Amino acid sequence: MDIFLLLAANIFPLYILIGLGYIAGRKMDVHLHSMATIAIYFLAPMVSFGAMLQLQFDPTVLLLPVIMFGVSAVIGFCVYKTAPKFWKDTTSNLISMASTTGNTGYFGLPIILALFDVKYVAVYMIMNLGLTIAELTLGYYFGARGHADIKGSIIKVLKLPTIHGVWLGLLLNYINVEPGALFLRYWNYAVGGWIIIGMMLIGVALGRQPKLELDFRLMRWLFASRFLLWPLAGALVVGADMLVFHLFDATIYKMISIFVAVPLAGNLVAFATNLNLHPERAAGAVLVSTILALFTIPLSMAAFTSYENFLLAFVR
Repeated sequence: MDIFLLLAANIFPLYILIGLGYIAGRKMDVHLHSMATIAIYFLAPMVSFGAMLQLQFDPTVLLLPVIMFGVSAVIGFCVYKTAPKFWKDTTSNLISMASTTGNTGYFGLPIILALFDVKYVAVYMIMNLGLTIAELTLGYYFGARGHADIKGSIIKVLKLPTIHGVWLGLLLNYINVEPGALFLRYWNYAVGGWIIIGMMLIGVALGRQPKLELDFRLMRWLFASRFLLWPLAGALVVGADMLVFHLFDATIYKMISIFVAVPLAGNLVAFATNLNLHPERAAGAVLVSTILALFTIPLSMAAFTSYENFLLAFVR
């Protein structure tokens, strides 16, 4: 119950941001495309660059982004091959794009900040790097394939500034460039702005609709990958490590349990807007999944704890 109340206290402000975005989209002259452009092309690369610059590399921890990218790739390609058999329009591209990622940044990061020591926040950011790369490469490619050939889709991916923010931050980190106090201050501002605009995007997209229309068939597909396939994959990763590899500790297992239970990615709305992939329907699904996350995250944490206790019997 204490964990649930703590999560609720940190998740509730995110719901307020969605509500404010809805008001802005409905009552004010706010343009969804402009907000998405700011989130994708300005704030996201700044946040990624600063996070990479501050990473403290650990050979073991560096496996986490590789693992998460692999999980995203397997789930993404399975959905990419399956969805077109049931969806004959670009909705299949939206579903495939959504399956590769989740709201581990706008939504997951505030929860990690609330529950874990600062040193583990950096580990979470490392783990999130794998999903960020998958989102910006595989995910965006699956979405762009609805409007471009393979060459055109790859060009769209390479033009995303976040890709360049990641490799440049890693390069400067590798040559031991230390971020100054002024940089860290404005990086924190960028993180806050990124979270605020990212969550408000969902509300603005909803507010721009003449009326709220929830596509439950689409939601079933989106939620199947987000709330079923991802937790199952996370359980396989934890089980393999506990029984065979012994690389990570219980805290990282707990972070994985949150990582695989977050709602649909807030960036899904931004990317769907840029690619014209039914952004209003995507926003409705993201909204519902964000409400469900108030329950899916504590349930996932409890389920993973029981699962780990069960596996400990074999380890011992």
